[in-house]
Amino acid sequence: MTPAEYQALTSPRLAHPARSLYILYLRHMARGDQTQPLDYPQLGKALAISADGEYRYRVTPAALTALLEELQQAGLLQLVDKPRAQHYHGARFKLPLKDMSGLAPLPARQFAMHGDWRPDPQFEGLAKLCGLLDSRFDEPELGEFIAYWLGRPEVFENQHQWTLKFVRTLKNKRSIKRPPAVTDGYQQQPAKADAEPSKRARQMIEEARRLSGQADGDSNEKDA
Repeated sequence: MTPAEYQALTSPRLAHPARSLYILYLRHMARGDQTQPLDYPQLGKALAISADGEYRYRVTPAALTALLEELQQAGLLQLVDKPRAQHYHGARFKLPLKDMSGLAPLPARQFAMHGDWRPDPQFEGLAKLCGLLDSRFDEPELGEFIAYWLGRPEVFENQHQWTLKFVRTLKNKRSIKRPPAVTDGYQQQPAKADAEPSKRARQMIEEARRLSGQADGDSNEKDA
């Protein structure tokens, strides 16, 4: 198991059946970094618990679908093809973290977002694994991401998980239709992005920091 897989699997948000499904079946039965077409009856049998000829625990097809989506959210699975829209029976997945064996161990400490946060050096590799071909970003994009999570100080993640969240944010933004290019004669030139953080991004960061400071002050008054 790679350090990246271990970090994703030990997330407290990942259900134990999802961990079992990944470790005992999907990873074990995969060829290279891809699964074979999934067979729901086999998956259900692999997760079922029986004693004295009776089932003590069984997984429904709907529950299997939810577990597979949970593993995708954790970055452990990446959909390759999906023959049916309603579920993942017959679908194939890539295990993107399985080939990251050469990476250094990831920090386990979780922390709330802070104003000086930056994605780690694994950012470009994670972006490609998640299907984000254009991994470039500017300061306004990073500032908006930081400002959003500064307003949610109750959310704690480790560095790898924060970087993965940023990758997904950029991927979602890239999927939105981009503004039309600026026409200059017979050539089309894309509109230039501001080199500095936008005024709105700076305001959001400052406001989030102010609210975070007030929350810390209230907490100290209560403790006193």
